[in-house]
Amino acid sequence: MTTADLRVVMMVANDVTNDSRVRKEAAALAETGAEVTVLGVSASGLPSREMLDGALIVRVAVPFALREERKRSRKARRDWRPPMVGYKNRSTYVARSQRVKAELKELKADSGHAIARAKSGQGNPVKFKLGVATRLLRRARWQASERATWVRKGVGNKADSPFKFGWRAYDGVLHRLPWPAPWRKLHPEALDLEIAFGDLIDRLEPDVVHAHDMHVIGVATRAAGRAKLRGRTLKVVYDAHEYVAGLSQYGARTRRSIAAWANHEREYIGSADRVITVSPAIATRLRREHNLRTEPVVVMNTPNPADVSVEVSDIRSRIGLASDVPLLVYSGGVTRARGIHTAVQALVDLPEAHLAVVCVPGVATDAVRELQAQAAELEVQDRLHCLDPVKPDEVVAFLRTADVGLIPILRYPSHEMALPNKLFEYAFAGLPVVVSDMPSMKEFVDYTRIGEVFVAADAHDLASKVRTVLGDLDNYRERVVHPGYQEEVSWSGQAKKLRQLYGELTGRPLEITRPGGKIVKTGRHLLLGPVNSAGQAWLWATALEREVPGVKAESLTTGSGAFDFRVHRTGTYRQYRSDLRWQLELTAYALREVTHVLFEAGRPMFGQQRGQMWTTDVPMLDQAGIRHGLVFHGSEIRDPELHRRQYQFSPFRNPDDELTERLQAANNLMRRHLEDYDGPIFVTTPDLLEFVDNGYWLPLAVDVESFASTQPVLEREVPVVLHAPSASALKGSAYVDPVLKDLDAKGLIKYNRVQGVPHSELAEMVKSADIVVDQLLLGSYGVFACEAMAAGRVTVGHIADPVRDLLPTDLPIAEATPDDLAEVIERLVAERDTARKIADSGPGYVRDLHDGRKSVEMLLPFLNNELDRHKSGSGGE
Repeated sequence: MTTADLRVVMMVANDVTNDSRVRKEAAALAETGAEVTVLGVSASGLPSREMLDGALIVRVAVPFALREERKRSRKARRDWRPPMVGYKNRSTYVARSQRVKAELKELKADSGHAIARAKSGQGNPVKFKLGVATRLLRRARWQASERATWVRKGVGNKADSPFKFGWRAYDGVLHRLPWPAPWRKLHPEALDLEIAFGDLIDRLEPDVVHAHDMHVIGVATRAAGRAKLRGRTLKVVYDAHEYVAGLSQYGARTRRSIAAWANHEREYIGSADRVITVSPAIATRLRREHNLRTEPVVVMNTPNPADVSVEVSDIRSRIGLASDVPLLVYSGGVTRARGIHTAVQALVDLPEAHLAVVCVPGVATDAVRELQAQAAELEVQDRLHCLDPVKPDEVVAFLRTADVGLIPILRYPSHEMALPNKLFEYAFAGLPVVVSDMPSMKEFVDYTRIGEVFVAADAHDLASKVRTVLGDLDNYRERVVHPGYQEEVSWSGQAKKLRQLYGELTGRPLEITRPGGKIVKTGRHLLLGPVNSAGQAWLWATALEREVPGVKAESLTTGSGAFDFRVHRTGTYRQYRSDLRWQLELTAYALREVTHVLFEAGRPMFGQQRGQMWTTDVPMLDQAGIRHGLVFHGSEIRDPELHRRQYQFSPFRNPDDELTERLQAANNLMRRHLEDYDGPIFVTTPDLLEFVDNGYWLPLAVDVESFASTQPVLEREVPVVLHAPSASALKGSAYVDPVLKDLDAKGLIKYNRVQGVPHSELAEMVKSADIVVDQLLLGSYGVFACEAMAAGRVTVGHIADPVRDLLPTDLPIAEATPDDLAEVIERLVAERDTARKIADSGPGYVRDLHDGRKSVEMLLPFLNNELDRHKSGSGGE
C-alpha cells in the first residue's frame, strides 16, 4: 500500500480555523499524498467544507443536545420553589398585577355609570342598592387579590435568598471536589461529539483516526472498536494538547470539571496506539500516570517558517504607534489564568511602554472588558490596545514590529509543563520574550537565552525583566533570529517527527510528495454536473477537450443511468444523497484539481440533502477560488405562469393542474435563490433566454457522425413516424397520439410510439424513421429534435416565431401545432420531395450549430474568466 492510499481522519472539538496545531499537522500528512480529512465543529451552526493546505476540512453542525439537556435540567433544579412561594416567572407576577388593576378600573367605571343613572332618576333604587353591595364585594375581592399577589411575591423574594445561597454553597463545595467526577454526567458533550463524528468516521473507513485533545479521544477509540467488528484495523493517535489534569481553573472550568475531563482521558488513553503531546514534561507525566507502553512523542507547536513572509499589516501600524515607542505584546487566549492582568499592572512601572493584547477568540468578551476596566482604574488605558486576532498563518508576520513578547501565565500544573505555541511565534517574529517562571518555559528560555523569566503574578518583577530586555534589545534579538535557534524551533523538524510516527504506525515510510500540501492549478479544469441531462455535459466536455488544447473537462451524473448516456464520473442516487465518503472524495478531488464548475439544473455538485440547491456549494467554491456558473436545461427554469401568457399551446394553461403547480413552486424557489447569485447562467435552448435575465445560450451538442444514417427518407410506401417524448405532458403527446394513431389506422403512416428506452436503442429508431415528431407545446427544440435532424429525418415540431428569430440561420423543422398536426403529416407524406429537402438540411444545420464547436465558443469566455453575468448585451447570440 502506498502513501497515497493512506486515509487519515483528524478530529477536534472546534472549527479548526484558529487551531494552528491541527492545521499544521494535517498539512504535514497531506504533503505525503495521504488523504487527510479533518472533522471540526461548525461555529456558525451550518455545515461547511474547505480545502486547507491539501487537507479537507469538514465542519459539522453539532446540536449538542445532551449538553443542552443537562443545562436545562440543572437550571430547572435550581429554579424550583415550593408551591405558592413566589412566582416562577416575573412575567406571571406582572400579568396578575395588571389584571387586578384592570378589574379595579372596570369597577370604578361600573360605579360611575350606576350613580349617573340614579341621579337622572332612570334607575331602580332597590336595584341601585343591590348594585352598590355587589360592587363593594367585588372591590374587596380584587383588593384582597392585589394584596395576596404582593405577599406571594414578597414571600418568594424572601425564599429566593436562602435557595440561591444554598445552591451557591452546594456548587461551591461540589466544584472543588475532584471526586466523584463522572465525565458522562458532567461532560455529555463528549457523547454529543460521538453522535456527530462517530458515524462519519465509520463511513469514511480511515486507516488512522487522530484525536486532537481530550474531548474526542473517546470518539476515536470507539471508532476503532467498531472497525474491528467489520474486520478492519483502525489505528488511533491521541494528541494531548495540554496536561488535562492540571488545566487552569476559570469560569465553568472548575476543579471538578477538570477532573471529569481527566477521567475521560484516563478511560481511553490506554486504547490509543500512539500518543503525541507538546512538551517533554507532559510526555513524561502522561507515561507515568497512565502506564503507557511507550513514551509519547513530543511534537512542539512551533510556527511554520513560511508564515514569516505572509503579506499582512503589522501590529504597530494597526494601533498607530511610532517605531521608537516600546511595544509589548501578548497574543493568545484571554482568561484570568493567562495572567494578562499582571502585564497590565506592570504598565504602571513602565510609563513609556505600550501593551498590545491580541485577543483570542476576540475583543468582545468579559475577560477583555475586565482588562480594560483594570487599565482604566490604573490610569493606563491609553497604553493598552486590545485587538481582534488575525488568521493563524498571519500571526508571526503581524507581530514582527513589536519589541517584546509576553507569556505571563499563572501557576497551574498544565502551565508548569507547557511550551506554549506563542513562545515560538514570538521567536519567528524576531521578538525576545519575558515569561513567568513555569519550569518548562524557564528551562527553555534559560537554555536559549532569548529573554528573561519573572516570578509569576509579580507585576513589579515583570516590569523589571522587561526593562532588562529593552535595555539590551539588540543582543536579545540577535539570539532570537540566529539561524541555529530558528531551525531548532522550526515546524519542519516537528512535522518530520509526526511523519516518522505515522510511518512506524502504518508500516510504510511517509515521504513528502506535495510540498506544502498544495497542488498548484496550472491549467483550466471544468467539472459539469451532476445531471448530464441527455448526455449534454459529456458532449460539452469532450468538445472542449477536442477543440481547446490544455483544457480538461469532466461530466458527472448522479442518476440511475437508465438511459445509458456516456459520462466521465458517476455516482448513484444513494451516494449523492447519503454516502459521505463518496461526497467527500468528490469534494476533495474538486477542491484540489478543478478550476471551474458548472451546476446543472440548480442542483449542488457534492451531495444533496432535502431542500438543498447549488448555493450550498457556492461558499466553499468561492473560498477555494473556483469559478462557477449554472446551466439550465428546461423545466427547472421555465416559468409556467410566464410561459402560458406568451405561448398559445403552453402545457401550463391550467394553473391548477398538479404538474403545473409543482413546476411553478419549484420555479419560484429557484428564482429566489437566483436573486443573489452573481455567476453566469447558461441555458441550452434559445426560448429559455426569456426566463433568465442576462443569460447565455449554450447550444446543445450532438455527436453528428454517430447519427449519420444510410436509411433513405420517405421511400417506403407507408412511412414510419416516430414520437418518443421524454415527458409526455410537456411534449404534447396527448395531442400527438390520437392524430398519429388515426393516420396509422387509415394506412397513411406506421406510428412508432416509444418512451423510456435506452438512448442507444432510441438512436437506432431515429435513424430508421422517416418522420420524427418532437413536441407541440413548448415552442422550441431540444436534444431529440437535434438528433433527428442529424440523422437526416424529417423533423416536426412547434417552434415559436420569437425563437426562430433568435437563430442565426433557418431551422429545418416542419412547423406543426395541436391544431394542424394531421394536415402537416399528410402534406409531408404527399409532398415527399419538399419533405426530403427539409430532411436533407438537417445534418448541415446540426453540424453548423450543434456539433459542439458553438458550445465551446460560449464556454471559453467562462473558462477564461471573462464572463460577467451582468454584462450588457449578454443574452445569447
